[in-house]
Amino acid sequence: MRSFPVACSICVLALVAAAPAAAKFKLTLAFGDSSPTVGQPITVVLRTEGVLSRADGMKLVAVAPGRSMFDVIGVVTGASSLARAVIPRDGFGIALTRVAPHRWRAFVQFPRAGSWQIVVPNWGPVGYAIPPPLVRELQVSSG
Repeated sequence: MRSFPVACSICVLALVAAAPAAAKFKLTLAFGDSSPTVGQPITVVLRTEGVLSRADGMKLVAVAPGRSMFDVIGVVTGASSLARAVIPRDGFGIALTRVAPHRWRAFVQFPRAGSWQIVVPNWGPVGYAIPPPLVRELQVSSG
């Protein structure tokens, strides 16, 4: 009896991970300033190896220092009913604008100092992958 819920959970996880697997391509993330201060606006550029259609998009998530990456991603993307994060305290979504077929840009400010994780949760606009395709750390200083 106990093995049935476990088997179902594994199947659901496999299905969630299988969809993005078909769309995998290289991603790079660049910061306009690699050591910003609290409240300083910086540019973030996401580049994709593959060309996505105009209908497709990308997501970017900022995870606050000391917070659970998967809880924040789950809440920001809306892809997990089990995720427990308080937005914007624990992190927030970063709005991306497509500026070229391979490139998205965002402007972001961080509300407090510490080691933030900037995460691309998936190879497209829906859900998230485990592990995420790209996670970069950004050290934000108090000024």
